Amino acid sequence: MKPFSWARNVLFFCAPACFFCTACTSAAISSDFSPQIDESYSANAELSYGDGQSAQLLLTRYADGLWESAFSEPPSLAGVVLTFDGNAVSASYKGLAFTIPKAALPARNMLALVIDSLDQAAADDNASYLQLDDGSWALNGQCDGGSYTLTFAADGSPASFEVPSQPLLVTFTDYAACAPISTDSTTASTSDSSVPSTSDTTTITQNEGTS
Repeated sequence: MKPFSWARNVLFFCAPACFFCTACTSAAISSDFSPQIDESYSANAELSYGDGQSAQLLLTRYADGLWESAFSEPPSLAGVVLTFDGNAVSASYKGLAFTIPKAALPARNMLALVIDSLDQAAADDNASYLQLDDGSWALNGQCDGGSYTLTFAADGSPASFEVPSQPLLVTFTDYAACAPISTDSTTASTSDSSVPSTSDTTTITQNEGTS
């Protein structure tokens, strides 16, 4: 084989490989990035999960393990507030406590995955994040529901959370810091005529499965 032909063949086969390797290393992995989130904050969350189910809510973190989700959609859950205290989940409607509606169980299970993953990300100073092309940062991990990807915007605020095996996709908007509250302030009265009917309700604890 002539030297020129040999060199040409080497260039022909190596060029695509070099291009492929360059593309693979275009995203940067860094342990220096950390979520710039406050101890207490709120964000609007839009959930898509299960077999075409969806929900919209205001998700608020008051402290590690203490969260509140106030639903605005779907109509069957509008006005319902779920409070997560680390060990159990309680429900209220217009400030009055009642047992958790069965209609809220799928969303509750999905929110438990979101909350646990956000708390873990806030506590882990050694996590490695992958910088994406749009400047956001992705954290891959494992939760009770399977493998997840938690994405933060370039400013460090939560952007999205995805668990493909559920499936679950949560999109966060309008992040804002808020004042912490005590656990006692989340407790409400348990009886009132304006509380929705509990004939189709159940009481659950936070360590139940996600299905």
